[in-house]
Amino acid sequence: MRFGKNIVEGIFLERPNRYLARVEVEGKEVAVHVPDPGRLPGLMVSGRRVQLVYQPGPKRKTDYTLVLVRHGSIWVSTFPAFANTLIRDALMTQSLPFMQGYSDFASEVKMGRSRFDFRLGFPSNPAYVEVKSVSLVEKGQGRFPDAPTERGVKHVKELIALRAEGYRAAVVFVSQRPDTLSITSNDDIDPIFGQTLREARDAGVELYGINCKVTPTTLSLNHAVEVVL
Repeated sequence: MRFGKNIVEGIFLERPNRYLARVEVEGKEVAVHVPDPGRLPGLMVSGRRVQLVYQPGPKRKTDYTLVLVRHGSIWVSTFPAFANTLIRDALMTQSLPFMQGYSDFASEVKMGRSRFDFRLGFPSNPAYVEVKSVSLVEKGQGRFPDAPTERGVKHVKELIALRAEGYRAAVVFVSQRPDTLSITSNDDIDPIFGQTLREARDAGVELYGINCKVTPTTLSLNHAVEVVL
């Protein structure tokens, strides 16, 4: 996927709150929306190069959205919703290496009182899929989450319940950076999520990981990686 034509490079200055950053663009300081409310450890460092999308609008508080941060020799996406877009596009082209054989799929599907990112239609049994975006990587290992996530725990518990009813259920971790060799739960940050994810694995919920190729203007799925718990 491409970020569009209105890509602007800047220098990150600071992050006053979860959803706002101050960035220098062509010598001027501008306010920028940060779409990832996570802590983004190791990424939001003053002086880092960033890529912004310029998208002014009457209902927007800022004219810019932060989409990439330069981290050493690589670019890292800071837009969690891109993970769902990448998976949706891959489902459309039947190109996900770990999901094959479905006849159709739907997004944002309600099931009981819950809503799931995707439902895949398989001949014998539909699969319900939740997508999680990974931005934190340490020594090649992606770690999710980077902040406590009650919502993530809720999603995994819902998948466990679906699996108990006989449905297929899966979590797909998308690391929006190229240096991820495996993915694990970040028990140091949220041990409850880690425990719930291990319970899901033991209950038969499928766990998949994939990293991304990132350029200053594009983002694409790259290689499948193992989820290690």
